[in-house]
Amino acid sequence: MAKAKASQVDTNVVIIGGAFAIVLIGILSIWLYFSYSARPVSPSTFASFGPVVVRSSEFAIKATIAVQTRKEDASWLASHKKELDFALQTALANVDPQRLRDPQSVTYVQTTLRDAANKALNTRNIEEVLLTDFIVQAE
Repeated sequence: MAKAKASQVDTNVVIIGGAFAIVLIGILSIWLYFSYSARPVSPSTFASFGPVVVRSSEFAIKATIAVQTRKEDASWLASHKKELDFALQTALANVDPQRLRDPQSVTYVQTTLRDAANKALNTRNIEEVLLTDFIVQAE
C-alpha cells in the first residue's frame, strides 16, 4: 500500500511540473511576442545599383552602390531608378583622380555621388549613398 501512495505522489509531481512548464512557456511566448512587436521599424529604405564599372584614361572603378531614402520616398526611388543609375554612373566617372588616392576616398566618393544624384534629379530625397563594394585601379 505504501508503494501505491509513493507512485501517486510521483505522478502528482510530474503533473504539477508539467503544468508549471506549460505556464512558463506561455509567459515566455507572450513576452517574446510583445518585445518583437515593439521593435522600432527602420525609417529608411535602400535600393541597390551595380556593379557599376567606369573607365577613364587615369583610372577604372568598379562599385556596387546602395542608395538610402526615407521610407516615404520608396515609391519615388523605384520610379526614378533609371535616372538615378545614370546620374550615379556619370558622377562616378567624374570623380577627382587625385582624391581617389586619399585615405578618405570612400567618404569623398559617397558624398560626391549623393550630391550629384540629388542635383541631377532636382531633389533632396537621397539621404546617403553607400559603397558596398569599391575597387579602384590606376590606369
